[in-house]
Amino acid sequence: MESNTAEATRNRMYEDFEPYCKWLTKDGQATLEINLKGFKKEQLKIQTYDWGILTIHGERLVDASNDKWSRFRKEIKISKGCNMNSIRAKFSHGVLFIAMPKEAVMEKHLIWGVETRKRISPTKVAIGVVFVVALGTYIARIVSSDAIRKLIKY
Repeated sequence: MESNTAEATRNRMYEDFEPYCKWLTKDGQATLEINLKGFKKEQLKIQTYDWGILTIHGERLVDASNDKWSRFRKEIKISKGCNMNSIRAKFSHGVLFIAMPKEAVMEKHLIWGVETRKRISPTKVAIGVVFVVALGTYIARIVSSDAIRKLIKY
């Protein structure tokens, strides 16, 4: 039985093609539309891999008398901000829709007691440090002056 299947696939003539694709972006979600007129859902296969690759391929019989088949294969690099567990595909009226939602980015804040405060910018920290150093230098000059020493002696 297996040899008949292997022999049947060996005699096939394949016509490779590049399907028309279009990217749409809306509300933090990228959607890939692939025009696959003439294909059925069962003739398509979509896979994701851990290293960030989405593979789409399919094949269909075009002419049974000549054993002529049409096939395609697309590999797409998934963007880093995409939530791979939420990728969804839908095939409708000869168009394959692959939705790739982006991960939600949570804002991080420092927690002080009960309140949540925003972080202080590095510029504000630098200005504060310069102010404290200048104030300390000024106080040190006053304390070390001879006039203060004389007042303290008496």
